[in-house]
Order: sequence, then C-alpha cells, then structure tokens
Amino acid sequence: LKGKRRWDRLEVNQLDVNVAIETVREIIAMPTENSSKSVVLQGQPDQDERHHSNPEGQSADEKTEQSPLVPSDVPSKVDRPNVIPMPIENFEGEIIVSNAKVRIFSERVSGLSLTLDQIEGEIPLWGSTRKGEISCGEISFSEEISEVGLTIPVMWEDRSLAVMEHSLKVFGLNLELSAAVKLTAGVPVGLHVSLPDQPVDLSSVFRGQKSPFSVSNLTSKNRLQGYLLAPSSFKGSSITNFENVMINDPRDEGGMRFNRGVASFVATAAGVVAKDVRAIGEEDAILINGFATAAGEAAATVRIVSSPERAQSHAKRVRIAPRNLLMDFQPLNTPDRLFRDIHIEARDGTLMMDLGEDRSWVPFFDTAEEVLGGQNTDLPNLP
Repeated sequence: LKGKRRWDRLEVNQLDVNVAIETVREIIAMPTENSSKSVVLQGQPDQDERHHSNPEGQSADEKTEQSPLVPSDVPSKVDRPNVIPMPIENFEGEIIVSNAKVRIFSERVSGLSLTLDQIEGEIPLWGSTRKGEISCGEISFSEEISEVGLTIPVMWEDRSLAVMEHSLKVFGLNLELSAAVKLTAGVPVGLHVSLPDQPVDLSSVFRGQKSPFSVSNLTSKNRLQGYLLAPSSFKGSSITNFENVMINDPRDEGGMRFNRGVASFVATAAGVVAKDVRAIGEEDAILINGFATAAGEAAATVRIVSSPERAQSHAKRVRIAPRNLLMDFQPLNTPDRLFRDIHIEARDGTLMMDLGEDRSWVPFFDTAEEVLGGQNTDLPNLP
C-alpha cells in the first residue's frame, strides 16, 4: 500500500488492535493542553446544542431525519490536511476484514475495557453506489458483560461510507444507529445513536442474575462528529431522560427509587461537562454537575437529598464499611429533608472524594466498591 491512495482490494486478516483510553486522551489534548478549567465550565452551548437539548419538546417538523454529518456542526476553522483527490467514477475498491479484534482499555482503572471480537466485513469504497456489511461475533465489557452476534449494513454513496437508521439490540437496549465517514478534506465523520422510549431490564446481560437496576421508560439522543485527521475538532452532546428507576441491592433487598431524571452532557476537545444530571424520587434525590478535561483534570459535586429516615440509613451503610468513612448529612431549608454534598476531584492522577472522617479525601473507586459491594457486615434495610 506504500504510496497508494486507493486500491481495488485490501484484505485485513487477524488484526489485533489494543488502544488505551489514556493514549486517546493525550492525542486529543495536544492542542488544548493549556486550556483552563474555566473555559470548559463557562462555555455556552451553541445554537444546535440548545435546539436539541430537549428532544421530546421538538415539534414533528423539527424531528425530520438528517445525516449524522451536519456541515454546520463541524468547525470551519481547523487545520485541514490536503484534499484527498476524487478517484475516477469507474474505479471501485473494497476492504475485506476477517477475524479482527479491537480492545479499548484503561491503564489506570484495572478491569475497565471494551472488546470487539471476531470482526468480519466487506466494505465498499469509491465508484458507484454499493452495499456492504460489518459484523462482530462478540462484544464484551470489562470481561463480565457480553453480547453475541451483531451485524451492521453499510452503504457507499457520493464519496461517503454510511450507516443510516439501523436498528440493533446491544446489552439489552434497543438502539438506532446512524454514522458516516466522508472521504473529503480532513475526513469528516459523524455518529448518532438514539434510544427510543423503552423499559430497561438487564437481567439477560448479567447472565441470568437479577439486574441491579430497572427503568420503566428511557430515551436518549447522542451525537459526536468532527474531522478524523484533526481530533481537536470533535464535539458531541448527549441527552437522556428516564422515569421510574429502581436501583436494587441484592444483599438486603433494599433499593433507591426515583420517579424521573435527566442526564445532559456536552463534549469538546477541551473536555466533557455534565450540564445537568439529576434523579428525583419521593425519599431520595441525587443532583450532579462537574467536568473532566482531556488533560486529566476532573471535578464534580454530588448532592444527595433524603428524608431523615433515609439519610440515617445511608449514613449507617457508609459507616460500617471497612474504611473509616463518614457521611454526615446537614439540614436543608425544610425539616423533612437533609442533604450531603460529596466532592470528587482528580488528585495526582487518582480520582478522590471527601467521604472520609472529617471529610478527608479517600480513593473514589476503592471506597465505592467497599460501600456498594465489598461489605460482609449485615446491612441495614432501607426504608
């Protein structure tokens, strides 16, 4: 392939790709290493993000389908590489993929990985309009949750390789996928994943065990696009709404119940901002905002608001964990509600939170495991 910009047939066999999340983050952070946290926090959503911030509130006319590549969304002022020349119309090429494997993992968080195995595909390129497909024999998350069998049709048309409104089921969720890669300057790419209104029960994903949570109604719209050859141009947004959420604890058959909630995020090369994350119930409420930059900075505040009975139960559950922890609630404006703000920060490359005694900082992941899943002591029943 050396010196070639196109080919009539390229065969890829037994390709094994391993990509660390931290490496991707460093690549994206290169042009924005000196960006300040205030830029991320104070940045206002553009007109398109405001327009899509509440998908359920759009009129029927506003919901007309569009390509995942929207010219107005791709930054115009970016260092684009040289234009890829248009091949002649009668030249047709294809990529044949067989027995490939892609693994995305974290170097810092042990066990966190996403693996796509047994990848096969026939991908058309150049020339006339043609169809192809890509299949994946197995998708596994952290080596504990897996999904078998996935096939996605692709279409080559007008210098673009696209997937349009393809429905599939992954990890028990019904998804609608649209994606496009255009062989023009900078190689713009776009991805749109939506979840239509549906209940969520992940019992099948957890290998027959009871799902740790259930949702009666869930909808979500997620978009990402930019130039493949200019990673700093990427930006995206995500908005998810849910109703009647139950988080179960199999050890004591307790749980937390939320009537409704929303999770809204925006992402740029500078980082990801949690604009509005909240879950509201009759006895408990959780509100979150925060940010994480591509340079490794991160901070968030988690506010837990509970009735006095539930607050006492939460505090006891945290207190009996092996580590010396303290979850001291404070009075809110009304006597029937207490609250506790938990601050989370990235410190010296480690995610920490102030849940120790006297609000000292303790490792986030180790503490969460001890509180949620590592206790051998009898736990209090949640009211």
